[in-house]
Amino acid sequence: MNWSPNSIFYTCIAKHTTILAEFNPNNSSDLTDLANKCLQKTPAFHSVFSHTVHNRTYMFFINDPFVYFGIFDHLLDKHNCLLFLKNVEQVFSGMIECDKLSSGTMNPSSHCLQRELSPVFRQLVGAKWEVSSKDGSDEDDGVSSRCRCVWDKQVMVVLCMDVVVCVSLFVIWLWVCDGFRCLAD
Repeated sequence: MNWSPNSIFYTCIAKHTTILAEFNPNNSSDLTDLANKCLQKTPAFHSVFSHTVHNRTYMFFINDPFVYFGIFDHLLDKHNCLLFLKNVEQVFSGMIECDKLSSGTMNPSSHCLQRELSPVFRQLVGAKWEVSSKDGSDEDDGVSSRCRCVWDKQVMVVLCMDVVVCVSLFVIWLWVCDGFRCLAD
């Protein structure tokens, strides 16, 4: 599916379960309530988690203590959902490092960074971002090509060993039979 801004129904940045800022294009209180419920059940011991149900993909990108959560159209590839959340995380981390955010990340209250991050969400949603290897997006291609290369090498090793064993057995047979005399008998 081609990227469309309409494929993002909701996204937010939370510290644990407190939403710091959200993007809710339709201002749906139902989605905010649903996001709060999802954040309460943020999966432990995961860095990425997604679930698709009722034509929506719910995705978590967890970089403790922050949780980047989004509700996307199910037709949008999970890879693109994750790429979007990683872009949000990258911009948010950059703002923290540059000290462009108020001190709301230390002891946050609900929506304390909404004013600072609303333009960021709008910019990221409106942008047509490309998949690049810098953020690990072609990781699957790299992994499969490495696996293929390793598999090819293993097949070559097995074939070479098979040839060595066959030649060795043939030489032993020729030595035991004094050449091809066993065939003459």
